[in-house]
Amino acid sequence: MQFSFGEPVQLSALPVYEDALLSSLAFFRKQPRSVQALNCLTMYLRQSEIRVMSEIRFYAQMIDMEPHELLMLIHTQPEQAEMLLRDKLQGQLGDS
Repeated sequence: MQFSFGEPVQLSALPVYEDALLSSLAFFRKQPRSVQALNCLTMYLRQSEIRVMSEIRFYAQMIDMEPHELLMLIHTQPEQAEMLLRDKLQGQLGDS
């Protein structure tokens, strides 16, 4: 099952070695390279979730939001998330 939300990701060409690794993964799994590339990116993101969500929690607390709310705000309205964070940080710097 694949859910789509947001704009498709456009990637630059991979360096030669990583390109060969991707081809090998796709070959052995009998998948198109684009599917294997998506699987690799998905796996990397899931493995990075703890690190990313720690950062999200830190900044969400600064602006009195729940972490999931900030995560989705960054995903759907990154300009608004940036403005909220910038305003909060500038306010803290001005208070010093």
